[in-house]
Amino acid sequence: MASSNQREKRMGQYPSQGIAMDLIEKFQALDTRFLLALHHGDVDAVAVARRELAMRGVDGTGRWVGFAQAGERLGI
Repeated sequence: MASSNQREKRMGQYPSQGIAMDLIEKFQALDTRFLLALHHGDVDAVAVARRELAMRGVDGTGRWVGFAQAGERLGI
């Protein structure tokens, strides 16, 4: 496991917008084909995120609003 110092050093390698490194590291588990599709612009990552948030019943702020309301607020 990487030390805290090593982790902070690596953090500078990624455009994180304040996202914790442990969340960024979730990309390691993604299928290479999906990462390539993201890289080439073949996947609308924002649309995928909106759909997933709606399926969890949360709005764009992460607040539970119910599935129908989340879909409406997120434009799904």
